[in-house]
Amino acid sequence: MRFDPTSKEKIRQLESEKIRAMADFFYSQRIPVTYFGKAWSGCTNNWIYFDTILDLEGLKKDFQLDANFEIHENLDPKSGMERGFIDKRTGEGVMGKVS
Repeated sequence: MRFDPTSKEKIRQLESEKIRAMADFFYSQRIPVTYFGKAWSGCTNNWIYFDTILDLEGLKKDFQLDANFEIHENLDPKSGMERGFIDKRTGEGVMGKVS
């Protein structure tokens, strides 16, 4: 997977300040975006996926995530394994790979 410099435009579309800040952090690390958009049929807001394993506890602390941010985890290999955060206010998410 290659780093795509146009991913910055996608990150700017995110409404959630904290999701956008985390995405900017991963972008600054040159971690490739693997997907951006409405990730599944019931999803109404954009999610951004990065080609990395997210340190959820570290991110929660570093970005001072409050109760409005819930951990999302999908371990079903058929639908796509992912782990990250969803902003309950906006419905947006930032996801990474599962180890």
